[in-house]
Amino acid sequence: MEEKKKSWLTIAGLIALIVVLFLGIKLVFAGLGAAIPQKPAGPGEPAGPGEPGLTEQVGEPGPEQTAPAFCPFCGEGLNESFQWGQYCPYCGEKVEQ
Repeated sequence: MEEKKKSWLTIAGLIALIVVLFLGIKLVFAGLGAAIPQKPAGPGEPAGPGEPGLTEQVGEPGPEQTAPAFCPFCGEGLNESFQWGQYCPYCGEKVEQ
């Protein structure tokens, strides 16, 4: 009988230890999040380590930022979302400014 009670206490103690360790780790990470707040990456900023940010300025595009409406190599019309430095979907040439 005493051996059965001892085994239940051991199991309950181990479960309690796991719960305490889990809560402790959550508390440590919550403290780190409060000490080192992370702001979301805005336009023009790197999205994370090793990821390049945007090089263009945000706002109204100037004459040097607007992409061409036609490919200078094959003359095919390009869609509105086309940007400088992309490859023409028709001839495969890189359209650079």
